[in-house]
Formats: sequence, C-alpha cells, structure tokens
Amino acid sequence: MRLRLFLLIGAALALGLTGWLTRWGGAPWLEELAAVFAPEGVPPEEFARLQDQVARLGAENVLLRGRLGQYDGIKGEGQVPPERVVVARGRIISRSIRAGRRYAELDIGRVDGIERGMPVVDGWSLAGVVAGTDDGRCLIQWVSDGESRIAARVITSDDDGKPKLLCECICAGTGRRAELQLEGLETGSGIEVSPGMHIVTAGGDGRLPPGLVLGSITAAGRAGGDRWQVVVRPSRDPELAESLLVLRLAK
Repeated sequence: MRLRLFLLIGAALALGLTGWLTRWGGAPWLEELAAVFAPEGVPPEEFARLQDQVARLGAENVLLRGRLGQYDGIKGEGQVPPERVVVARGRIISRSIRAGRRYAELDIGRVDGIERGMPVVDGWSLAGVVAGTDDGRCLIQWVSDGESRIAARVITSDDDGKPKLLCECICAGTGRRAELQLEGLETGSGIEVSPGMHIVTAGGDGRLPPGLVLGSITAAGRAGGDRWQVVVRPSRDPELAESLLVLRLAK
C-alpha cells in the first residue's frame, strides 16, 4: 500500500512537470517517464483527477499554515477564548498625536461590522478602543491617550505562584507613548502594589471583555496624600504595529 502511494505521488509530480514543460516547448520523453511511474490499471483521466487533487491539497496546506500562524500570533496572552470573539483585522493608515491626545485610523469601518466602543488589540494586549466609525474607516483611541480610562484589575500571585486578583482600579492614559498609570488605589486600604504585577481589563461594563492585557507595573510608591502613584508599561507598543485586530464578543 505504501509503495503504491509513493508511486502515485511520483507519477503526479511527473505529470505536473510534463504539463509545465509542454506549455514551454514540450518534453515528450517526460510523458514516457510518467507512464513508468503511473500505477498499473489507473485510467489517464482518473490519474489527471488525482494529480489535480494533490495540487489542491498542497494549496490548502499552505493556506491552513498561514491561518495557524495568524492564530499563534493572537492566542495565549490573555484570558479571552478565541471562540468567544469575532475578529476583523485593520491596517493602520494614519496616526495623530497632539497635546497628549493619541489616535490612529484603521482601514476598516461600518461595512466590516465595526462599531464604536469595540476593543482593539495587538495580540491579546489592549491597544485602544474604537472612538468613531465611517463606512470604510474607524478611529482608534489608544489606551495611552490622555483621556483614556479603562476599568482594570491588578493581578498578583499567591504563595503557590498561582495568579490571583489583588484589587480593581482604573488604568488611565498619560498622554505619553507606552506609559499608563493606575488611579483609585488608596494607601489606607491595606493594598500593597509592587513592580512586576500585571494589569488586565476588568470587563463587566458590556464594552470590553475581562482579561485583555494592559501591561505590568514598572514603578509604585505612595504619593504625598493617601493614594498610590503607580506607573504601568504596556506589554506591547501598538504604535509600532502595522495592523490591529478589532474584537466583538460573540453572542
């Protein structure tokens, strides 16, 4: 059976090469070679069909490998299962930075199902939120925008090294590239935050799903009053990306 399979593949390759060379001047001796490799008793029309099937399967394999590469690029960073979202990819066509306001424009819009308020991600890291839409374009407010406010959770580890929720707060943009800060953390609450803790979206507002990655704490200290001063660095810098994903929770 294995020998017959090898002979079939070899014959298919031989016939493919024969067809190519025939179109570019002919190679009659290859037809004889293909006949040698062809399985005994297989009609020419059946063998041609098998040849086409081999070519089609090869093309499908290339396509599936490409899709697998795209999936590997977006899985594993956060806690949102891919089957819960509808994904559209858009290319960044413009960026706007002025007085602490940070925006970008993607080449997808209402005709692609994009709606205001949808999360925009780079991998599973939250890059921003759709702030406006046109038929074929949408405006993205980066999480680092000076007026961006995202409900967030601070994730730490227990004694066994397993992640656990420390508290909830607001992750705010500073207007500076790749820099966020936490708001709403009071020093009198007994909460202790430290560099290395991870920040993810809290969800619960019907706008953003929980578990999208915002970044990690790089500096934390008590301010002059009763609040913490915490600096967060995004896990990815979306302003370096060429394209981003817009998500919609599947109903």
